[in-house]
Amino acid sequence: MEERKVVFVPVSNIIPGMIAANDICDRNNQLIIPKDSVIDGAGITRITLFEITSVTVYADDPLLLQIHEQNFQNQFASTEEKAEFIEFRKNYNSTLEFVSKKLKQLLNTDEEIDYTELVNEVDKLVYVSQSKYHIFNMLHDIKTFADETFRHTLNVAIINNIFAEWLKMDEEEKKNLTLCGLLHDLGKLFVDKDILRKPGKLTDDEFEQIKQHPVLGFNCLKNKKVPDCVKQGVLLHHERSDGKGYPYGFKINEIAPFAAITSIADVYEAMTATRVYRKGMSPFDVIRIFEEEGKKQFDPVYLLPLLKHLTNTYLQHRVILSNGLTGKVVLINKDELSHPMVMLDDETFLDLSKSRGVKITEVQ
Repeated sequence: MEERKVVFVPVSNIIPGMIAANDICDRNNQLIIPKDSVIDGAGITRITLFEITSVTVYADDPLLLQIHEQNFQNQFASTEEKAEFIEFRKNYNSTLEFVSKKLKQLLNTDEEIDYTELVNEVDKLVYVSQSKYHIFNMLHDIKTFADETFRHTLNVAIINNIFAEWLKMDEEEKKNLTLCGLLHDLGKLFVDKDILRKPGKLTDDEFEQIKQHPVLGFNCLKNKKVPDCVKQGVLLHHERSDGKGYPYGFKINEIAPFAAITSIADVYEAMTATRVYRKGMSPFDVIRIFEEEGKKQFDPVYLLPLLKHLTNTYLQHRVILSNGLTGKVVLINKDELSHPMVMLDDETFLDLSKSRGVKITEVQ
């Protein structure tokens, strides 16, 4: 029988339902998804969590033929018609253009830029939203063809800004944590764009270049008038509590606080952000993955309260369940944040911590 052809697909373009053409393993060769398995939403989340850049799928997969912008736009029409989202998108795109311009200026001149002005732009986006839930929800649905590094940078800054409030930081700390989000991936602007955008698997040498971006960003900032806590956040945001991060393989007690917090925002954004060809993961899928696997990689001093706050933003919001039923979240299970109590439309209650075969697939 003729062997099926395979193609590389960037992780950002994976669509739930695609079939893995080969075993998907992390950098330590630990199996994540076996060959010929369906890649579902949770699988995409796990792939993202382990910072895998691309996977192989079968070239005759019909889902590859269905990727086009019109379907994508139709999928989110109801969200985009909302006046608040339209206004947010307008402000977001304006801020994204401003941030992109300033970060490029930072690379191309020895002069200082106005860091306070950068942070204030993020503050405005957060302030005009009705609630923290609305911000997270709208970030999930933002679609842009702007440079991925700049888009991701702005989103992480917004998330860091909200995290700072939840962690009860003072105004100076909040400003610095927001700035850390804006600058955390500065080093990627020094990495060859062909490597950043490569659709196939990275070679060991290419991955080593990617792993240098925190150092490159730090070196760009080390003589700038940027607080040391921000510089450390930029340098160490890819370190992990178990020592399996980079560039130095530091463990939990060696990782600076701003780096530990930004690493959570960084991964959360990558999991939940909408890409050109697929919607972001359900927040409850992401929270579940953090509960099951994130505690090994991220400092629980920050991870646990942030997950609690994230989950609480969805109280009283309507959800769609994997069994097709709908309802609203009425109670958070403190022992399993990803499995809350849902009141169904017929006014009966479903405890997802006991109904293990049912999960929340969408928050409305």
